[in-house]
Amino acid sequence: MKLSLAWIFDHIDASWQDIKVDHLVSLFNTKVAEIEEFYHVNFDLSSFFIGTIKQRNGSTWALDIAELGIQAQLPEREAPVPVNADEATIGFIVKKTGDSFAWATLADFKVDKDGLLPALYVPTDQQAGAWRNKFACEDIIIDIDNKSITHRPDMWGHRGFAREIAALLNLPFLPGSNFLQQHPVKTFEKKSTTTEQMPFTIENQAPELCSRFAGLYFSSVHNKPSDIFMASRLMAVGARPINLLVDLTNYLTHDWSQPVHAYDADKIGNKSVVIRRAKNEEELLLLGDEKLSLTTEDLVIADAQHAMCLAGVKGGFDSSVSEQTTKLFFEAANFDAESTRRSSQRNKVRTDSSARFEKTLDSMQTTQAISRFLSLAKQFGMDATPAEHMVVVGAEPKPVSLDVSHEFLEQRSGISLSSKDVVQVLEKIEFGVQSRQEDGKTVYHIDVPSFRASKDVDIKEDILEEVVRFYGFDKVPLVMPRLLRRPFNLAPIMRRRKIKQFLAQAAGMIEQQNYTFFDEQFLSQLELTLPHSVEVANPISDNYVRLASSIIPALLKNIADNHVHHDKLSFFELSNVWLGAQDNAIEQQTLAGIFFAKRSDVDFYECKTTLNHLFTHLDFATANIRWKKPTGTLAPWFRSNRSADIFIGEQKLGTAGNIDQLLLKKLDIGTQADAFVFELNAELLINTKPTQKRYQHLSKFQDTYFDISLLAPLTLTQVELDTALQKTDALITRVELIDFFEKDEWTDVRSLTFRVWLGHDQKTLLKQDIDTVHKKAIETVQALGAQARTE
Repeated sequence: MKLSLAWIFDHIDASWQDIKVDHLVSLFNTKVAEIEEFYHVNFDLSSFFIGTIKQRNGSTWALDIAELGIQAQLPEREAPVPVNADEATIGFIVKKTGDSFAWATLADFKVDKDGLLPALYVPTDQQAGAWRNKFACEDIIIDIDNKSITHRPDMWGHRGFAREIAALLNLPFLPGSNFLQQHPVKTFEKKSTTTEQMPFTIENQAPELCSRFAGLYFSSVHNKPSDIFMASRLMAVGARPINLLVDLTNYLTHDWSQPVHAYDADKIGNKSVVIRRAKNEEELLLLGDEKLSLTTEDLVIADAQHAMCLAGVKGGFDSSVSEQTTKLFFEAANFDAESTRRSSQRNKVRTDSSARFEKTLDSMQTTQAISRFLSLAKQFGMDATPAEHMVVVGAEPKPVSLDVSHEFLEQRSGISLSSKDVVQVLEKIEFGVQSRQEDGKTVYHIDVPSFRASKDVDIKEDILEEVVRFYGFDKVPLVMPRLLRRPFNLAPIMRRRKIKQFLAQAAGMIEQQNYTFFDEQFLSQLELTLPHSVEVANPISDNYVRLASSIIPALLKNIADNHVHHDKLSFFELSNVWLGAQDNAIEQQTLAGIFFAKRSDVDFYECKTTLNHLFTHLDFATANIRWKKPTGTLAPWFRSNRSADIFIGEQKLGTAGNIDQLLLKKLDIGTQADAFVFELNAELLINTKPTQKRYQHLSKFQDTYFDISLLAPLTLTQVELDTALQKTDALITRVELIDFFEKDEWTDVRSLTFRVWLGHDQKTLLKQDIDTVHKKAIETVQALGAQARTE
């Protein structure tokens, strides 16, 4: 945001030219907010002249005079043109370049906008050169980082900055009454009544989104071209001058930090002003010819028939003022910050007005803004006849008062403060302070001004911050902080590290760090709805409105983004998801991964082995890990006949399996592909105590094994066969799946080969011992419906 130092000093009883700007900026940066840069401007107007044209009354001001080919006379170089009673003289600034003249542009005065300077009101006696004295040629422009004053709604205008600068430099800050023209006020709760001079009603149907609305009707108003001084001030801060009426509203916004809006009163249907929520798909044509389709989440200012303005954001075209406007309805309102921000983002319309309302403005500024407008209109000679009173719908905000002890300020700051350090500082920035004694201690009763109470100051720690920042953070003694450390359990941290190290090093997977929100556009591509997700109240965009309840969609997007570079990919992510209903959602750590391959299959059992090795690496007993046929509804990415639920003891750890092929095709891989995905409860992996390891005596007799190959029905799982073989005989120490094979022509069976290990602590196994167990193993698998190959 740009500010003019000369403009700031309109509110301070001192001269800005006497200020050491470097010193001011240094003070401001250490005590208030960050000024990004400042620079000096001094326009040389010797090559600029006023050109005059004559137009009949009732004709429009020629803002596009260059295109119309209108010729102007230059009073400084030619005899002045006499002004007849039925004609008006309008001035335009022209620039001399060599022997030619051209209409001056905004760029000539360092405004980062395209276009010509608009029509200017220049009295005849000033057209021959005296007009240059009215132009604000010299100034210091301050550019401040908007983010540094987000918490300070009072500082989104020149007066707020003037208050801070006056306090920093110990200069007299001019009272607000110097800038306001007082006008009678009538206050109503929800709907106003009419009078002869005020024929408009104001009705607030959405008080939760508009706390206070002030309006003033002008039965007569004579708009005219821009005032040259006001136009130069607006250009100095990067704003475009248009005409006097519009310039007054923009000037007021930059001056008092309160956005306002002017309506052509003749365009307000049924003399009714209504603050309401928009109707669903209600259309509004904004200034600048941008058409919006609104929702019920948008707030509008409407007349009896249609919306006239997107509240807090931008005015509508149909009710806008022009040079033909003769009657005016002037608005100054206070809109809800969150609603304004969402409406601005949803409709993709960002304005100076919305930027200010998003900061939670002081609702008392509504009546002050109208009084300031009356003062400015008088100052700049706009002929206007206001109604006998302004109308306000909505109550004044409740005053905020705090009791803060001197002892609290000293203990929290670690500084020895005098009463002067507290009282004088707060009074300089317009806080009311009264001190009293309670039990021998000084207590300050502090009345917080409304422009600081709307958002910034509401607890005693905020008072502490005000006192200390003016006292000087550089004066606070440097003391090394004491950090009390107590022993804590490092096991969860180390187990997270073990999980990541294993997957990255042993499994060769790449860790991902995706957004915590679902990507709605990507879910739409996959045709996934994923109900029961948690929606956030203030989404950062229309594409990120729900917190992720699964990591798998994000990993699929990682595959979609990277598959063109590799035929095989494997990713994993350990992060949080949100499970459950909107009001009872639980945040949970989750581990998910994907193994992807193009033009080949991803073997379920190889991936299963990788996960089992992970569990072993985490010291879980192999016998305690069980893979079971899924029960209940599977997530939409799992293939039903190649997925399994994983258990640690009786607790479900998660689900793993090959991906659904129809879903995979929606990634537009362009060739045959396959993938295996898993999603596990990471909190269970991390926090479950591993099986305690105990020493086991190694047999001095060598183990042996035999392989058993079989054709098993698809309905018979590997886990069932493995478990049955383990129980066949006491000599069996372990069973391993060493081969797996399927053919397209095998519609209901598959080939499996198991390696059965045998051992005995007391003897070497004889052939007949091995043959006996082998026979029993064949009988076991045949009893389950499998066909063993005995040859």
